[in-house]
Amino acid sequence: MIYLDKFELVDEEAQKSQIQKIKNSHSKDERFPIGFFYKKQLKQVDFENITIFYGGNGSGKSTLLNIIAEKLNLNRHADTALTTAFYDYCDLCKIKSKALPPSSTMLTSEDVFKAIFHQRAKNIGINEKKAELEDYFDTTSNDFMFEGFENSHLVSKKLTKLSYIEKKTEMKERQYSNGENAIRFFKNEMNKRALYLLDEPENSLSPKFQLELKTFLEQCATDGSQLIIATHSPFILAIKDAKIYSLDDTPVSVKKWFSLKNMQVYYDFFIKHKELFEADDDFGSKKVRVKKTTTDAT
Repeated sequence: MIYLDKFELVDEEAQKSQIQKIKNSHSKDERFPIGFFYKKQLKQVDFENITIFYGGNGSGKSTLLNIIAEKLNLNRHADTALTTAFYDYCDLCKIKSKALPPSSTMLTSEDVFKAIFHQRAKNIGINEKKAELEDYFDTTSNDFMFEGFENSHLVSKKLTKLSYIEKKTEMKERQYSNGENAIRFFKNEMNKRALYLLDEPENSLSPKFQLELKTFLEQCATDGSQLIIATHSPFILAIKDAKIYSLDDTPVSVKKWFSLKNMQVYYDFFIKHKELFEADDDFGSKKVRVKKTTTDAT
């Protein structure tokens, strides 16, 4: 589903008087992003079901997401520090979109980190509570000094230490790794059909979880959501049928993921060390097992 069809950035040549008025209203340090995308010759973005903004640090991919999010008045978890001219600039941009679902949201890597740290703090609290309960359980069990309803209930039910602690903490689900918590965050936040803007969602994820996120994002698009992503992850860039704008280029251009400059760097690096991978016993044995399984199945 495509909710956002087109986004037109400020035509600074056609709007010289308005741009000059904004410049006069703000100090030089507060004028960004005026002139930034104009110099990159980016005038318009046409969106697909999945659109990706690719580029290195300082290429403007996050800024472009923020401009779109501000213009569409999307939900955010936290405010973003922006220049005073940013909002004037956004006013001059134009959009072509359908009515957006109310759950449409912009999610940043900072949001993911905060969710991970919150869960980590929660886990620490649970672990501390469990340690207290373990000491209490061991003491009362060893001394056989049971007084009051709680201790007699503990004995009569013949609860094991583990079940007793789980009962008291009301936490029977296991604790998750940072990568697992990040994936759970995205699944919780993106559980409805909507427009989602994602700013470098891979930042907290290992390659394994980046691949899991890639699969999840592809499924979201299949289920009716539209995604606009800022990233330089080779795994996210490889999402099927994604339209990729390379902000490293002037003028900004649409490219295939495998033709991007940084992807070529990855490719050259692994080709250079190809023999090491093929000579590795673990890597080689895995290849043999996979090949044998394929043959047997045939």
